[in-house]
Amino acid sequence: MGNKDTKVIVDFEPLSRRAFISPDKNFYQLLINSGIYIRSLCGGHGSCGKCKILFQKGQDALTSPTQLESTTFSEEELKKGWRLACQTRVRDESIAALKDQKPPHFRVFLPEELLFEDFKILISGMNKGVQLQPNSQKYFLQVEKPQLDKPFSDLDRIKDALRKISNFNEDSSFTIDYNALAKLPNALRKKNHEITITLLDNHIIIDCESGNTLDANFGIAIDIGTTTIVAYLINLNEGKIYATASCLNPQTAFGEDVVSRITYVSANQNGLDQLNLTLMNALNNLIIKVCRKAKIDASHIYEASIVGNSVMHHLFLKITPKFIGLSPYIPVLQQSMNIRAERLNLEISKQGNVFVLPLIAGYVGADTIGVILSSEIDEEEDLTLAIDVGTNGELVIGNKKVLATGSCAAGSALEGAHITHGMRAAAGAIDRITIDPKTLEVSYTTIKSKPPIGICGSGLIDCVAEMLKAKIILRNGNFNKSLLKDTKLIKTNENIEFLLTDPSDTVINHPITISQKDIREIQMAKGAFFSGTRMIMQYLDRRHNVKDNISQIFLAGAFGNYINKENAKFIGMIPDIPNEFIFQIGNAAGIGAQNALLDTDLRKKADTLLQRTHYVEIAVEENFQKEFAQAMYFPHMNLNLFPSLEEYKHIPKR
Repeated sequence: MGNKDTKVIVDFEPLSRRAFISPDKNFYQLLINSGIYIRSLCGGHGSCGKCKILFQKGQDALTSPTQLESTTFSEEELKKGWRLACQTRVRDESIAALKDQKPPHFRVFLPEELLFEDFKILISGMNKGVQLQPNSQKYFLQVEKPQLDKPFSDLDRIKDALRKISNFNEDSSFTIDYNALAKLPNALRKKNHEITITLLDNHIIIDCESGNTLDANFGIAIDIGTTTIVAYLINLNEGKIYATASCLNPQTAFGEDVVSRITYVSANQNGLDQLNLTLMNALNNLIIKVCRKAKIDASHIYEASIVGNSVMHHLFLKITPKFIGLSPYIPVLQQSMNIRAERLNLEISKQGNVFVLPLIAGYVGADTIGVILSSEIDEEEDLTLAIDVGTNGELVIGNKKVLATGSCAAGSALEGAHITHGMRAAAGAIDRITIDPKTLEVSYTTIKSKPPIGICGSGLIDCVAEMLKAKIILRNGNFNKSLLKDTKLIKTNENIEFLLTDPSDTVINHPITISQKDIREIQMAKGAFFSGTRMIMQYLDRRHNVKDNISQIFLAGAFGNYINKENAKFIGMIPDIPNEFIFQIGNAAGIGAQNALLDTDLRKKADTLLQRTHYVEIAVEENFQKEFAQAMYFPHMNLNLFPSLEEYKHIPKR
């Protein structure tokens, strides 16, 4: 890292990594020194123009664009904050002024294509608030051999050797797991009484191996989503991600959302067993994948850290989620848990520990605690909104004084469900759209530049925003009937569809369209997010006299990371605040799981957050139905809530 004495702080998003920079380093050097490896053909020598980064904060304190940057970027792109990392430094004269400002002094967005997917580094002090103090520690011991005049047992001699290490003293007490005890005699003698001991919680011996295996100390952080599962294999000695793997949650075969899975468990005698087994098979397959990538043995994974919504949490623990689905929607437990891996059939070290983060409520789970941990919304001075955009839309609003959260029934439309040509984000999905307001010609991009086969969530947000700007649809979501003669609009029976592609352009030999029904699905999803935000704000005003407006927004989750934030605001999904205060922070829940794996203090903080966070049952709030109905309009029935959106002056309400 850079010189900490400068106190000039840089946050790299969507990784939620923090580093310190000094004027003698450019941002490419800072990235490499901080262990964030990026794709650069020239190695930072300023000839390839590939190290493109976006400054979301602090660009006025940077050196002027170089000639290479002026030819790489347009004038508009430079104004927006695009720079080449290897060409950009902090101006010397800016340092003093920056120190007086609220950190981070720079916020830098790293595009996905810039990063090496499977090798992102976590180093102590870079993750916000994270110190490298894992629960699993290894110690290499040279144990005194037994003698006739000193007939001490193998275990006593191991304990005595441990007490001589600086971390411990003569009064240190140790216990040993039975499986480790059974391995001890042979392991001790195999390498001439040189042995490596693995401790959990500084006193439980869970493994013993002959020789020196200090380097083989791993943990795994897992984010169990309703739709997708992500696993991160981390070396606990270094805080480094060695491998990642992800998959679709195979439980979708039993229902696409948590309510349908609760229903399946309730209606089928073996439903809980089926869903648990399906999930555990998927998790164990991910463990196999990351171990193969990193070329390690799963027995060297000594800890797992788990986040997920409340239903995924219960299904992972093989606890019925039935009563989460019944009023008053209560989970079986809320507190964090430590469970032996063998009990859960999680195929890491049998003696390994599984730490499950706490839940806030029936529909606000451990994933939300993970978001708070990684984003540090609880330490912000200004009132901040964090949205984890997924099948279950979790909202957190707060700062260092107060925290409140709730869940809105956003549904899975933004993941492509219930949309005529909707699909998840995969190769061939339309992910970006613009529409010429004069000709109604559609331009689009697809994931991996493949021929289009459907449209994913980020494309849907763009599509609706562009249709509004072109007046193809009105503020109430209805198609503009004055355009019905246009060839881009197709009327079949009572349904109207807008053509996004020609049949010949697609793999499916059929045009990709957006229909009136699709627009309604997006209205309900975006209306749920905005009305949910309003309900929590009204709760904070009523109960805690919070009069502040939201000053910044964190968009979390894979979907939140890819949407066009300006278009999300344009359709009324999020509040109207300046774009520079809307930050896309990636898989914040997964990063929270990583942080809890690396720093045991954050596990205590997670339990504290459970006590601090007020839960709001959004759907039963007094004004919810009224707020939801008004939020169904684009951007809202009350345009005064969106003063910056001048375009709406020219878009009819109905």
